[in-house]
Amino acid sequence: MSLGPVVHAEGPVRVLLVDDDPETVADTVPALEACDRLEVSAVDDPVAALEAHAESPFDCIVTEFEFDGSTGFDALLRLRELPNPPPVILFTRLDSVDVVREAFDAGVADVVEKPPTEAQLAVLAYRISKAVAAARQSTELDELHAWVRVIADQSLVGLYVIRDGRIEFVNEYLSNLLGYDTDEVVGRPITDFIVEQDRAIVDESLKSREHGSVESMSYTVRVSDRTGGQTTLEITGQRTVVDGESVVVGTAMDVTARLESERLLRRSERLTRQIISSLPDMVFISEPTELDIVYINDQFESVWGRDVSLLYEDPRSFLELVHVDDRDQLRRAIDEMFADIRDGGVDKQYEYEYEFRFIPEGSETIRWANARAVPLLDENGDVTNILGVMSDLTERISHERELAQQNARLDAFARVLSHDIRGPLSVAQGRLELARELDDGSHLDYVERAHQRITDVVEDVLSLARDGRSILDAEEVSLADAAATAWEMCSPNAGHVRCEVGELPVVEADESRATRLFENLFRNALQHGRSDPDDASTASDDSELVIRVGALPSHRGFFVEDNGPGIPASIRDHVFDSGFSTKDGDGNGLGLGIVRQIVDSHGWVIRVVDGGSGARFEVLFDPVGEAGATD
Repeated sequence: MSLGPVVHAEGPVRVLLVDDDPETVADTVPALEACDRLEVSAVDDPVAALEAHAESPFDCIVTEFEFDGSTGFDALLRLRELPNPPPVILFTRLDSVDVVREAFDAGVADVVEKPPTEAQLAVLAYRISKAVAAARQSTELDELHAWVRVIADQSLVGLYVIRDGRIEFVNEYLSNLLGYDTDEVVGRPITDFIVEQDRAIVDESLKSREHGSVESMSYTVRVSDRTGGQTTLEITGQRTVVDGESVVVGTAMDVTARLESERLLRRSERLTRQIISSLPDMVFISEPTELDIVYINDQFESVWGRDVSLLYEDPRSFLELVHVDDRDQLRRAIDEMFADIRDGGVDKQYEYEYEFRFIPEGSETIRWANARAVPLLDENGDVTNILGVMSDLTERISHERELAQQNARLDAFARVLSHDIRGPLSVAQGRLELARELDDGSHLDYVERAHQRITDVVEDVLSLARDGRSILDAEEVSLADAAATAWEMCSPNAGHVRCEVGELPVVEADESRATRLFENLFRNALQHGRSDPDDASTASDDSELVIRVGALPSHRGFFVEDNGPGIPASIRDHVFDSGFSTKDGDGNGLGLGIVRQIVDSHGWVIRVVDGGSGARFEVLFDPVGEAGATD
């Protein structure tokens, strides 16, 4: 069927206030005009009100009951005799119920009690709109009732009216939730459908609203249908007056699924927080457009040594603990990330990563951290938050450095080993060839000693490569014997070279390493001390290289010198650097580096001095007071 249009109190509402109290008028007029669509005029007696309405009809008359001791209110009731009379609202102090009864008996539309407080004026404005709307809609009332019925039946929420604790009205949606037909529900106490544990909630709510102490209320209760099944409803109710009687009208929504989802969500959030709190990394969540922390786990305090509350108050305060050399770069990186997000230049694949150093609060130890930030997107692709994870990399980086050092030691081991076994290996090969050619077994003794020397060198270098420390097997060592053994390992490659070993002291040293020290000094002399046949300035057929080993005065050390071209002063500070060599393509620069390492392991000092006619190396047992020592 056609229900016709629904008429509302739309458009301007012209209101005439009739009151002889200037203060009331001064308070009421501006308050009403502040409301939408109310246009208010005021007169101070009923006669003037009749004249004003006759001249230009008003939509509503708001009047006092008495005027200066007279009953001028009766004159306004004559308006009821006019065609389409405006509703009259009594705005007065209710000194007795007789006034209210008399007013309603006379046909007023409503009564609002003074004084004109903010709350009462709001009520008055509402009552004016209500009265005017009622007047304008009188001819469409039946159609409006039909519309209300259709809306109630088609509503996707439950609607109800309760009078004196009994159900006066329910729509079909709510009756279905209760598991009954509508006619089975109407007239029964509402508590019949509430589970026993929740009935006190409903009883208290109805009493509070019936007594007027609470106008509206919202609560959640469980209802039971005819099969015993339970549904959780969210109830809202408002106390109102219908036909002069107090009733409660409201809505009921099935929130069973929502509450279960909320329970699961809370459980998920609790588990997530527990998981995040147990992680070794610092995890935080920030607002999307600027660094504003909304959550951070406890790892920040345990790693950074600062209370998390400070980070909530000032999210950038952690930068104070970032190493000064990394602070500005990290600050710029953070600003750039949020600028990208504000400009919309990110997607779900976007990830930001930074590595920096920091010093925990109250500590002087520098630690390393890696920070990763990922934008969290909603279903529309908009960034809702930033998820960040900050990991302490200190142990990993320390391990990487230790591994790099170990690899470097292994590399050095390979290079040093190949360097230092060359001499004894050459001796063994040469003596073995002589033994075969001459059928002379005496040469095998030299081979055996060379092999033993190779074994000593391997064990010595291997022990250093394993832990990077020089571990001495110290004993009394005759440096003269060590020099002689070293020359024996080098002499097969000596050619026309003479080695003179003078008187040398007996010292506390590692015999194997002391021998290697001499070997490398001798090989350095053999490699660099002989003239270059391709250099006309140094070539000489009769030249003989002489290597001398002797003690320094007072036996405070020893020297190794030769009569070769010597070492230029410009490179003396570098000859002990590992890898430094003046023989392009013919030297590996390891020999003198090994010499210095052995010297350092004994607590000695080696230096290069001007030998007059060649290179001279001096090793000092006690370098204190010695000028020019290279350490």
